[in-house]
Amino acid sequence: MKIRLLTLVVALFALVACSKPSFNVKVELQNAEGKMVYLQKFVDKKSTVIDSVVMQNNVVNFTVEEGNPTTYYSIKVEKVRYPIGFFSENNDVTIVGDVKDNASIQVTASYAQQLVNEFDAENRKFYNQLRELGKNYEIAAQENDEAAMAKIYDEYDQVEKNQAAYRNLFIAKNYSSFVSPYILYNNRLSYELYELEDFVNHFNIAQDNEFAKLLNEYILKLKRVSVGQPYLDFTQETPEGTLLSLSELVGKSKLLLVDFWASWCGPCRAENPNVVAVYKEYHEKGFDILGVSLDMKKENWIKAIEADGLIWHNVSDLKYWNNEAAQDYAVSSIPSNILIDAEGTIIAKNLRGEDLRKKVEEILN
Repeated sequence: MKIRLLTLVVALFALVACSKPSFNVKVELQNAEGKMVYLQKFVDKKSTVIDSVVMQNNVVNFTVEEGNPTTYYSIKVEKVRYPIGFFSENNDVTIVGDVKDNASIQVTASYAQQLVNEFDAENRKFYNQLRELGKNYEIAAQENDEAAMAKIYDEYDQVEKNQAAYRNLFIAKNYSSFVSPYILYNNRLSYELYELEDFVNHFNIAQDNEFAKLLNEYILKLKRVSVGQPYLDFTQETPEGTLLSLSELVGKSKLLLVDFWASWCGPCRAENPNVVAVYKEYHEKGFDILGVSLDMKKENWIKAIEADGLIWHNVSDLKYWNNEAAQDYAVSSIPSNILIDAEGTIIAKNLRGEDLRKKVEEILN
């Protein structure tokens, strides 16, 4: 009897010893009944599904093995566009709300998540102000009220400045939190290279943090393709299916614009008439263009080329945002472009509207 009891105690001790510490993620969402809910973990630059379950009675629970406390997780609901992200810091997490109303979703978790919630709440106020001003501007434009348009434009500009000031202060106040690189990375397009470097140099966190690593990689890419650096070569297919390399065009003209765009990009299509006008005016004087499309469907790409009159060289690998040339040039938004001189040096970036015309005119005239 004593031997059996001792064996049972040893077995129970072994079971407890083998169990790993974990935390719970409770998800309670309206309008998600019967949908698959995925728990994702952000590692190595991508979100990987680590568990999934069908939503029943509007509730699902996940048990997650503890790991790096700075790990970023997210909940993805089937057929819902945006995931719900959070930092757990190995603490229990509760997510409640309505999948049809993103603003209603509340995440209760760690101190880091509290910081994210605080930032998101304030940032949402700025977003709502900008959206309202945008609507008012459209109305004023329809009524051809130039005075109102000018006033709204100034107000819009001031709100954007206030938003940037708040974001900068928030990041600076939390240099010791891994939330700061997360916020900075998500807003990286709002900063110049030197600004990003300054923030990163002030961070007081472990450099193995996922978002700190992404920031450092992004900064290195920006440096490699910054003004004054030699161009990076790439090769992609033309609409006719032949391969064309950037190096085949560099040096053939005095100026070469590498223009990143896509048929599905509204701002790109709106900018195309300006680019066409500059090309027609200065092509004979030594200005050429290589269009690089971030399209996925070849037929859409070709139709847009014809519709917009893009009569220069065009290439694509049809990989959408994973376009390899766009990746090499750290393109995170479009339209985007780089201007290369006859020696193969990048001399300007992201020239639009009148700025493009002035730069080309300045050099060729």
